[in-house]
Amino acid sequence: MQSKMKLTATFKHLDYSDSLVQYTDQKLDEIGRFLLKDGRCQVIYYRDQHEFVAEITINSKEKHFKASAHSSDVYVAVDLMVDRLEKQFLKVKEVYQHHKKFNLSKAGKLNDINAQLEYAPKLPLGKQSGKKVA
Repeated sequence: MQSKMKLTATFKHLDYSDSLVQYTDQKLDEIGRFLLKDGRCQVIYYRDQHEFVAEITINSKEKHFKASAHSSDVYVAVDLMVDRLEKQFLKVKEVYQHHKKFNLSKAGKLNDINAQLEYAPKLPLGKQSGKKVA
């Protein structure tokens, strides 16, 4: 059994909503199963003039993630925040999966491009067959 991430929700200028906290927790479970095993998550919901803002900060053993989003609906703001967080997760996941493959590193990609751009120069007719031209 894996341990679950601890979620702390803070509401500023808004009433506490258990359904919003559960919705956020559900969305985070969908995107971060492999990265958020033993992490702490701080979510702040507040209203800024006429828009709702959702901010999240996640601290895990390996990485630190932060995202925020603004919208006229608080659930849409959570969705946008989770989308931004998912992009960060995908970048980290790709690094974890491919960190030892030389072809995916910058040097490996540079070697592939150089091999494609290099060409063998054509030698004069006499030198191709190994015979000397008189």
